[in-house]
Amino acid sequence: MTPSFGRRFRRRGVEFLLVGGQATVLYGAAAFSEDIDLWVNPTTANLNRLRLALRDLGTRLYKLTPPLTVRNARKGHGFHFLIPSRPSPIYLDVMGQPPRVGSFRACMRRSRILSTAMGLVPVLGMEDLVEIKKTRRLGDYEVISALVRIRVREGGANPSSALLRWALLNSFSAEDLEEIIAAHPGAVAIARRLQRPALRHLRNLDACRRMIAAEIAEYQRRDMIYWTPVLRELRELRARGELLPEGDRLI
Repeated sequence: MTPSFGRRFRRRGVEFLLVGGQATVLYGAAAFSEDIDLWVNPTTANLNRLRLALRDLGTRLYKLTPPLTVRNARKGHGFHFLIPSRPSPIYLDVMGQPPRVGSFRACMRRSRILSTAMGLVPVLGMEDLVEIKKTRRLGDYEVISALVRIRVREGGANPSSALLRWALLNSFSAEDLEEIIAAHPGAVAIARRLQRPALRHLRNLDACRRMIAAEIAEYQRRDMIYWTPVLRELRELRARGELLPEGDRLI
């Protein structure tokens, strides 16, 4: 991320949340992410502001991008851009509605303002980021577990019952689940009330890992189901020649 990128978005008044890999890096759950992923408020006015900001930056279109419309944004399509920058260009992926989370406004209220190379920016909250990361990519579940560890540490010596419950439901590390139970006496009673099979096998970590693997497979299946109609429509747009020409400037 570059300062000019952030200044231009602020000057145009673009409403956005930083999501994806850059968000996980800022939270300390990942070491590196090349692309920038943004969730923009999918309103006509905000998409117009986004379009103006991208034009100001000399943005070009990049791979399989449909028209930047409210309808396409709210349907879950992604918009892919290349912003000239030094020492290397910025690859920007934009969405109007990520999967598995609520409205933009609701997530904005739960967001955090963090310092970045492009200034202070709103970053999707950890709990919402965990939901977005439940994808078909196996590596995302390691990132989720890292986010859970960080969030539990933020809770201090006596994290709330709500935080412990969330952590016990969302960590995909058998060792981390075992540690939460051992470190926080209140977590034992919470775990007993939850309907998560992995929690019932913590005395046998190999069995716990098998349960977690089955859970991950189910999340991967759901993610595939979610994206199937979006990808089908993208293929239909390409067949009709309605995707924006790659390499062109945004108009």
